Amino acid sequence: MREQIIGRELAHVLRTGPFSAALHLAIEASGLRMEEIQTRLADQGIMVSQTTLAYWRRGRSRPERPASLRAVGALEGILGLPADALTAQLGPRRPRGRWLDHPPGTMEMAEVWSDSKGLAELLAAINTPVHNILHRVSMHDLFVIGPDRGAVTLATRAVVRATADKVSRSVFVYHNDEGEGGLPTVHPVRNCRIGRSRTDPGGEFLVAELIFDRVLGTGDTAAIEYELRFGPGALSDHYHRAFPAEAGDYLLQVQFDPEALPARCFRYSRRRENAPDQGVREVWVGAAHGAHLVDRDIAPGLVGLRWEWD
Repeated sequence: MREQIIGRELAHVLRTGPFSAALHLAIEASGLRMEEIQTRLADQGIMVSQTTLAYWRRGRSRPERPASLRAVGALEGILGLPADALTAQLGPRRPRGRWLDHPPGTMEMAEVWSDSKGLAELLAAINTPVHNILHRVSMHDLFVIGPDRGAVTLATRAVVRATADKVSRSVFVYHNDEGEGGLPTVHPVRNCRIGRSRTDPGGEFLVAELIFDRVLGTGDTAAIEYELRFGPGALSDHYHRAFPAEAGDYLLQVQFDPEALPARCFRYSRRRENAPDQGVREVWVGAAHGAHLVDRDIAPGLVGLRWEWD
């Protein structure tokens, strides 16, 4: 089972990056020890220290010199990967200093929402650019609608995997795109606590840090749960989850009050919040008054459900 999970995550990361995560999972899948990898490289006349390999694996440095790039090509063969599988993750040589460019398969967080300027300012105020170094293995949202057709709670369970060392937190963004009821409050439920939070003057965006109960190293996972609680008047006819980076599995459940059942319900996806709906399909509201969608290998963008009351 573990081998299947690693193989699945490796296939995903080879499409999306970053290099460190791809190398780490490839080594895990191969079952080779670091000293064995170093020896096989040496057999090809390529001298790389175990420390250097560990740094590449943890994202503390990356290969850039010609000799290092030759080592990466050799690693592809040693680890049983297709040609250029790791090399393609490196891209152009990065500038010196802090690397803020987002890797393949991701978007800047503010790009996903329609009012990117206001959100970008809130994200800059918190200054925790972690979405590029956390792979969302799975997400589960439970959105509860009350008898007045208003949002009551949004309960979220998330499993994330770090693709670099010393990852201690994630960032949550909520957009009140309907402009009613104000912004919700966010509450930790399990394995996390709330750090800094910011809202914009217009009351459209809430940005909050979710601090894990431990610091993650490369390949480590965190399973966190948190809840949004809405005030009166938060009328809603849809909910979507925004994914700035590719993700694994996503389950969205919408639970309706028996006194507020919709006439019809649809699933949809969008590249950005203000983009046209794609993949629209009607979803059944069951006898237990709920609807849901399940998706896998999520592309950057939004996935959600919307409903019609009449």
